[in-house]
Formats: sequence, structure tokens, C-alpha cells
Amino acid sequence: AVMLGVAFVSGTLVFADTLSNAFRNQSAKSYDDVAVAVTSYADPDNPEEAPGLSAEDLDRISAVDGVAGVYGRVEGFAGVADPDGKLIGVGWSNKGSNFAPGKDGKDPAYTFTEGSGPVRDGQIALDEESAAKGEYEVGDRVRVATNGPVKEYTLSGVFTTEDGAVNAGGSLVLFDTAVAQKQYLRQGYFEDATVVAAAGADDAKILAAVEPLLPDTAEAQTGTALADEQADQIEQGMGNLKQVLLGFAGIALFVGVFLISNTFTMLVAQRTKEVALMRAVGASRRQITRSVLAEAAVVGLVASAVGFALGVGLAVGLRSGMAAFDMKMPDGPLVLSATPVVAAFAVGVLITVFAAWLP
Repeated sequence: AVMLGVAFVSGTLVFADTLSNAFRNQSAKSYDDVAVAVTSYADPDNPEEAPGLSAEDLDRISAVDGVAGVYGRVEGFAGVADPDGKLIGVGWSNKGSNFAPGKDGKDPAYTFTEGSGPVRDGQIALDEESAAKGEYEVGDRVRVATNGPVKEYTLSGVFTTEDGAVNAGGSLVLFDTAVAQKQYLRQGYFEDATVVAAAGADDAKILAAVEPLLPDTAEAQTGTALADEQADQIEQGMGNLKQVLLGFAGIALFVGVFLISNTFTMLVAQRTKEVALMRAVGASRRQITRSVLAEAAVVGLVASAVGFALGVGLAVGLRSGMAAFDMKMPDGPLVLSATPVVAAFAVGVLITVFAAWLP
């Protein structure tokens, strides 16, 4: 009973810490090259007037000292079908965006392993995992569903990315910028923009220079601030997951209290003559109680040690199990902090001693 309860507690804490650390590292990595991120919102009073950032807005930002490049983004739903017509990836994480090449013809958000980015209507690029699941190669025809009719596109390239949708098990389709704008927003406009700084440039100074150039319906943050904000959101999400899982651990420990208490009730009852003899030769009531609690503490220590090891295995198993169900988790090391260790032994020993003290 103690072992299982401790395994639930320690496994939950190790799993949550490992997952939280992996997501934080992934989030930080996705903003490594982003000096400033600009986000636009539709004007509630006149949504058709300026649906986002215009090309002129991006040109003004590009002229700021220290800016090496500005990459406008638009995105929306895009579902990719495999050759049998089945959806690739998790539905809510399947999205489309635009390939935004700089002067060198490359988009810093994506690293192409095969082919190149789409540069005209009728072409798309796919993330590496989605291409592998569909067994697609450069030059193949791929069916893609967006908010409009399902269309077939020619696969121009395959890329890797740190995009959150892909890391969550979804798919990412890249269209030519003009095609993506037409599908998701309006020709000549972008929803977001990422600003890349030149070597040695200060992100805060770029932010201060960019903010006055933005329309009233847009706001900007440094990449570092945005990464920190996402890290806080991840921490909050992991906290909610941790509470749910610890609820199951609490139930296991609650049941365990009755099992342990019943066990020690029987042990004490069987030792009535032994206890009576010890009292007869001078042992006090407290000494008898302490002997039972010492026995319970040893049981708690041993069970906690085994339960903690089982909990670590449970955390590893949970992560592998999620991957088996196509719930992709970011890569990262197993995190064994002091908190799960202290919690495991504190819970195991205290619960056992308390349950043994009752009878």
C-alpha cells in the first residue's frame, strides 16, 4: 500500500518536472533567433480596414538599425491526407503557414532536409514527420484541406522545425506567401512578424525603435520575454496536470491508510501477551507505542525507497506510453530533483507511522 502510494506521488512529480523542463527548453529554442515578435489584432470597430500588418509596416521595421530581417507570418488550419485519404497528425494541431524567404532564399524558422520551400501557387512543403507518415517524397502530389475546397499540391520540400503544433503531434503545411495570405487573411497582410537582429544588436533597443512604427492594432515583445511568458504558461499547464495526477495518488494513499491501519491492528492484537509481559517487566505505555512506530517507520522507509524507484519507472513509462498513442512529447532528459525524493519519503514514512499509531 505504501509502495503504490509513493509510486503515484513520485511518478507524478518526476513526470511533470521532466515534461515541464522539456517544453520550456523547446519553447526557448523556438525563440533563439527571434529578437522581437510582433502580433496584430483585428480592429473590432473596423475589422475589414486593416486585418493585420501590411507589407509597408514590415518595410518600416526592416529599416530599423540592427534589424537583419523581418519575416511576416499568416496561419490557419491545414489538414494533410495520406495516400489512403486519412488525416495525418492530431486534428487540433494541424496548421498551415507561409514560407517567408529572406534575401538568401531561406526562412530561418525552417531547415529543409529535402527540396526547398514553395515559391508559387500549386506548391507546398511538409514537416519531416508528416512527410514520413504519408510516405511522401519531393515531387509527389499531396491532398490538403483548408477552409476552402480540398486541393492537390506538388511537394516542393521537407523541413524540420521547432513549431509547437508539430511538436504537439500535428502537421505543418507551408504555402507560398501569396497563397497563404489569400487563404487565411488578405493579400498583402500578415498576422504576425518575427524580427531577427544583426550580430551585436540589442533586442531591447530594437523593440523600442519598432513599437512606434506599429499600427494601433499590433503589439511587440522581445523573443526572450515571449519565451518567458510561454514558460509561465507551460508551468501553469503542468501544475494543473500535476494536481489531477496527485489526486489519484491521494486516493491511493487514503486507501493505504486503512490497509496499513488494519495490518498493524492485527499485529498489535497478536502481540497482546508479548506487550503485557513487556509492561509487567517495566516498559511504559510510551515505550510500547514507540516500538510499534519504529517498526512502522522502517516499513515506511523501505516501502518509500522501492516506491520511489517504481515511480521513476512509472514516469518513464507514461512518457513512452504517450508516444505510443502518437502524443508527441519533446525530447529531454529525465529530471530528478530533490522535491520528488523528499515528497516520496516524507509521504511514505509519515502515512505509515500515522496509520500504525491509530491502533
